[in-house]
Amino acid sequence: MLELATRHDGGLADDLPTVLRRRMMGLAAGVTVETVGREASHLTRSGLVRGDIRCGFGTAPGVARGVRLDVRLRLTSANSGRPLAGYAVYLWHADRDGNYSLYGPGLESENYLRGVQLADSAGWARFTSVFPGAHDGRWPHLHFEVYPSLAAAPATRLHTSEITLPADACSAVYATPGYESSRGLGHPGATVEMACVTGDLRRGLVATRTIGI
Repeated sequence: MLELATRHDGGLADDLPTVLRRRMMGLAAGVTVETVGREASHLTRSGLVRGDIRCGFGTAPGVARGVRLDVRLRLTSANSGRPLAGYAVYLWHADRDGNYSLYGPGLESENYLRGVQLADSAGWARFTSVFPGAHDGRWPHLHFEVYPSLAAAPATRLHTSEITLPADACSAVYATPGYESSRGLGHPGATVEMACVTGDLRRGLVATRTIGI
């Protein structure tokens, strides 16, 4: 059996039944992953479908602290460039200490910094979160998965990947209180999917990325 700390990147198919087993949501005990995949209303009632992912949902009381980070992902067709309206995005990442809710030590009863959003008519899926810390020495990143609709999640996954955050933004954030564990991180070198980060520490940062599906 995998240790909890190594299971944080399994995605919605792993995370949703984990949450259900721990009774952190107001769903009937008999709901299965297959049922959730067929009926989007179950996923909506779970609390996972939300834009602000800083707080826990259901009975989880935790709140993730740190520098505000608004995440804006634009989904487009890799063939035509057209926006993919109505597609669902599951986003999750580490907290400022580099730990993941559900799986990190002492965080098994928490579920913050994870959520699902639908892309609007222009293809934008938006989340309000906090800037993540480095996890196990890895460069800071956001995990995401894309589904053709809310009803298709988590059974029909079209795309899964990570988005890294630029070095200048990481250096600025990690110099602030609360991010001590991530200081001294080495430069990531070449990265495939780097977000563009704008804004400032006082009002918050914005990470933007276009994703071709």
